[in-house]
Amino acid sequence: MQTGWDDMDPTSAIEVADGVWWVGRRLAGDEFQCHTYLLENGDDSVLLDPGSPLTIADTVAKIEQVMDLTSVKYLVCHHPDPDIAAALAPLSEQLTRPDVVVVTEWRARALLKHYGHRFDYWLIEDHDWELPLHRDRLLQFQLTPYLHFPGAFMSYDTGTRTLFSSDIFGGFVPDSDVLVADDIDYVLTNARPFHQHYMPSTPLLQAGMARVRIRWPEIDLVAPQHGHLIPAHLVDAAFAGLAQIDCGVFALSDVDHDLHRLLRLAEARAQLTESLLTIADPGALVASLDAVLRHTSMARGAALYIDVPDEGWTEWRDGQRASVFQPPRDSRALVELAGVPVARLAIDTGAGDLQDSDELLRMLNEMAESIRPAVDHYVARTHDAHRISALARASRTDPLTGLGNRRALDAETPAGDYAVLSLDLDYFKRVNDTCGHASGDEVLRRTATAISSVLRDGDLVYRLGGEEFLVVLPRTAAALAAQIAERIRSAVAGVDLAGHAPGGQVTLSVGVSTARSTSSNGFAEVLARADAAMYASKDLGRNRVTVARA
Repeated sequence: MQTGWDDMDPTSAIEVADGVWWVGRRLAGDEFQCHTYLLENGDDSVLLDPGSPLTIADTVAKIEQVMDLTSVKYLVCHHPDPDIAAALAPLSEQLTRPDVVVVTEWRARALLKHYGHRFDYWLIEDHDWELPLHRDRLLQFQLTPYLHFPGAFMSYDTGTRTLFSSDIFGGFVPDSDVLVADDIDYVLTNARPFHQHYMPSTPLLQAGMARVRIRWPEIDLVAPQHGHLIPAHLVDAAFAGLAQIDCGVFALSDVDHDLHRLLRLAEARAQLTESLLTIADPGALVASLDAVLRHTSMARGAALYIDVPDEGWTEWRDGQRASVFQPPRDSRALVELAGVPVARLAIDTGAGDLQDSDELLRMLNEMAESIRPAVDHYVARTHDAHRISALARASRTDPLTGLGNRRALDAETPAGDYAVLSLDLDYFKRVNDTCGHASGDEVLRRTATAISSVLRDGDLVYRLGGEEFLVVLPRTAAALAAQIAERIRSAVAGVDLAGHAPGGQVTLSVGVSTARSTSSNGFAEVLARADAAMYASKDLGRNRVTVARA
C-alpha cells in the first residue's frame, strides 16, 4: 500500500487500503485540497464525495485505471457543498447506469437536487444507517450534526476499518508531497485552523467524535475530505488532540473574515481559558492575562479592578496592588464583565488595530463567566479574612470598654525590660449598689478612657474583668513606671462621675512591678508581684501607688 506522493504519479489512482483508492485531483496552489475516494467492490462499487467540475475529469480517469466506471452504483455525499457534490451533474452524463443512487441524508438531499443531476436518492436514515454491499462488505453511517452541515455524517467501511470522516479531521494542506501523514503534530497543526474556522463549537465537535468512537472503536485509517489521511498508529492521538481544539472562532467577529485574525483570538481564548481553570489570585490572573495578550499581540497589558469588601476598589497591574477611588471610565478599554458587578477589567490596547480591540473586548466579555470564579473566590476569601479578623479582635476585646481583655494579654505577653501596673477601683461595689449597674458600666468606661489618656504610644492597657485593669509599659524602669502610675491614679480621681458614683468620684489602688531581660522571672511572676503591691495599696488606705520590691 502506497502512503504518499513520493515516487508516485499524482495523475494515478492511489490505493490507501485494500480496495480503497484515492481518486481525487491535486489542484495547484490550492490549500483547500478536496479528496475523493473509491471503494472498489465489483458492480456495487462506491464513490465517496465525487468532487466538483474542476476535478471530476481526473477522478473519472483514475477510476477507469482501477475498473470500469459503470461498476459505480453508489455516490456518497456526506454534505451538499459544491467542492464535493457539484460533480453530480457532469457525472449524470458519463455514469449512465440506471440504478445509480446518491447516498445521503434528507437535509442534504434538499440541496443536492439543485445541482441538476438525474440520480435518485438513497437516504441513510431510511435504511438503519447501513448499506450492505456484495462480498460481505458493509458501509455504515453515523450522523455528526452541524460538523459542519446540519445533516453531516461519516461513513465506515467494515472490510478495511476505514473511516471516511467528511470534514472532521480535515485540514489545510501546505504541502504537495504528503497524502498520508506520519506525525501527529503535523496532523493537528494543519487540522487546527481548519476546525477553528469551520466547526461551530468545541462541545459539538467533541460530542460528534464521541459518537463515532463509541460506534467504531477500531479504526485503521481516517480518510477525510480535506488535509491528510491518518494511519492506524495516529488515530487515538488524532481523536484526543482534535477534542482540545477551540472551535467557533468565526463567531468572534461580525465583519472581519480574516482567518489569521480569528485564529489569533482563538489562541488567546484557549490560553486564557486554561489559565482561568487554575488561577484564583487576582495578581496571578492579571500576570497571566498580560502574558497571553502580549504573546498573541492582542494588547500591551491588562489591569483588574475588584470592589473588595471593607477596602473599596483595588487595582492589580504589573504585579502591584493599589487602592483606587474607582476604575477608569475609558469605555474602549474597559470590560464590565457581565454578571460580575464587583469587577472591571481594563485592557491597554496601545495604538493597535481598533477592530482588534473591539473583538478582544467582546471575547473577554464572553469569558466573564470564566473570570467570575476567580473574582468570586477572592472576594469571598477576603470577606472571610475580614470576618475572621473581626472575630479575632472581638475575642480579644472587652466589649464594654474597648480595651484588650485577658485573651489579648495572653497573646501579647511582654518580654525583655518592662513594667506592669495592676489597677483596681476602690469600693466599686458601692457604685453598683448605690447607683445601679448601668452607672457601674459608665464608671468603667470613663475609667478606661482616663487611663488611656495618660499613656504613651506603645503602652498597653487591658481590662481583666470586673473593676480590674492592667497596664504594660515596655522598656520602662521602676521610677518612671511609678510616675506613670501616679498620673493614672490622679486622672481617674479627677473624672467627674456625678450621678454615677457616690460623691461623684472613684479612686484607684495601683501596684507597680518591673521585669528585666536578665531576670529569670516570667510574666506570671511579675504580674503576681504587681498584684501583691496593689493589695498593699488597699491595705494602706487605698487611692495610692505602691511599688513592689525588685
